[in-house]
Order: sequence, then structure tokens, then C-alpha cells
Amino acid sequence: MSSDGLDINTEATIVIRPGSLSQIILEPQSVSTSPSEQLSFSVLAIDEFGNPLTNIVTTFKADISACQIDAFGRFTAGAGAGVYDNAVVAEATDGSILTNAAAHVRIDLRPLKQLLLLPETATVQADGEVTFTASALDGWGDAVDDAIIGFDRASDAGRIDPKGHFVAAVLAGVFRGAVKVVASSSDASIAAASDVNVTHGAIDHVPIEPSATELRATETIGFTTRAS
Repeated sequence: MSSDGLDINTEATIVIRPGSLSQIILEPQSVSTSPSEQLSFSVLAIDEFGNPLTNIVTTFKADISACQIDAFGRFTAGAGAGVYDNAVVAEATDGSILTNAAAHVRIDLRPLKQLLLLPETATVQADGEVTFTASALDGWGDAVDDAIIGFDRASDAGRIDPKGHFVAAVLAGVFRGAVKVVASSSDASIAAASDVNVTHGAIDHVPIEPSATELRATETIGFTTRAS
């Protein structure tokens, strides 16, 4: 109050400025996605009291085996399924201060889409052996780890064990779809088949019939042979 009885008020504006860069928060901090899926990352820079900061230079880096990310945080997952620690890293600078944050990426398999059975056609001698391999894959060619694979024979070409080891029968011939395999997962079941060409084995002996005979002078006789 002044001497003449008048009230006098004054006001002051107080500006509290944020402190220096203390840390950055990368969101999301972890990702579970499928091959080639896209999403966006964001970065929040704060001081030691949690005040947000602006005009902070931020850059993104990515583990190229897991994903790609551009300067704006737009993320594209890679094709390889797996868990990738610190696959995405954000860095922020404020003068001489540098800080970073990282996110983990998990790329999950897509559903079972294809079954690769090799060889597609096997040529083997009678009573010979060959091993078949089967691979259960998703749409990107990644192995579906939970798929159950079972081998079976679909003809008289031979026999096959659960590991794909095939032993040909003694009968030569071309057997279409002789080896079958089925892959089953939690969401699908797929079958495939391979042809088997069983060839004659190496000649062991050549019997002559008749094996012994007696003839008179000038008499003739016919002999037959069969390689086996």
C-alpha cells in the first residue's frame, strides 16, 4: 500500500526452462511382428526431471539382419524369424551430450505354407539306398519349427523309415509318388510326394539253361540265358 492509501500490485513472469538432455525413451521398447510387417517408432527426449525436450537431434539405426528403419522411425521387419536383441537403436544429441535407447524385435513365423521334399525324383538300384529330406516352410521360406513331419511309402518301390532313409525293393521300375511326406503344424497340414526310379542292379551271374546236356553227332539244341 502506498502512502496515499492506494493499493499497488505487480506481477512477474517466471520461465522455468528444461535442463539438459538426460535420457530418451524409445517406443515401443519391444516388438513382436511377422516378416515384412511395418510399424513406427517414436522417441521422447527428457531432462533429469522428466521434462520433455524439443529441438533434439535424433537418429535411428537397425540391425540389418532383423529389420530396416528410416530417419523418421518407419520400421520394416526382415524375413528371418527369430529374436533380435537391441535390433533398433535411437540416438539423441544435445550439444556434447549423447544418449541412446534400444528396442528388441521378435519376428514370428507365419503359418505353414509349403513343404519341400528332396530329391523330387530319386534314381536308385534295386536294394539300394537313398535319403529323403523334408522341410516345412512358411510363406517366406523360413522353417516352421513346430511342424511335425512324417514319411510313408505309397507303393512297392521300397521301404522308408521316420528319418527319410529309403531302401529300394528288388523289383525295377518307375514308381510315381512312391515316397510321401506330411507336415502338420497347429494351423495347417501339407503333403508332398516324390517319384522313385528303381533300376536293375549290377549283373551278378548269367545262368544258362539247360546247364548240362548230352547230344548225338549233328544234333542241335537251343540254350537260353537270363542275366540276374
